[in-house]
Amino acid sequence: MAFETLSVREAREQLSGVLARFRRGDRRPVGVGSHRKTEAVVVPVEVFEELTAERARSLAQAAASVRAEGGSASLAAEEIMEQWARGEISTTRMREMVRQLHGAA
Repeated sequence: MAFETLSVREAREQLSGVLARFRRGDRRPVGVGSHRKTEAVVVPVEVFEELTAERARSLAQAAASVRAEGGSASLAAEEIMEQWARGEISTTRMREMVRQLHGAA
């Protein structure tokens, strides 16, 4: 996905304009980073909520699949996956943590 990337200075200067654009319904993300190398992405809150809701749905489907096979996730694994669903950790980090939890690192 291609999107505009602003330098940190530009992002500071243009933040109110970006927010106004989001209020008008523009959902296009804006990248921010040093030397125009994207390090973060700013999106309207409804986009973030949609993304985290999709992760939560994926997590619920995976849990249902495990239950259908007669299994269950540990409370510790569930907490790790919830962190992922909320966007607090990356997919890679979630997998690492669950593997470590189960001694499969």
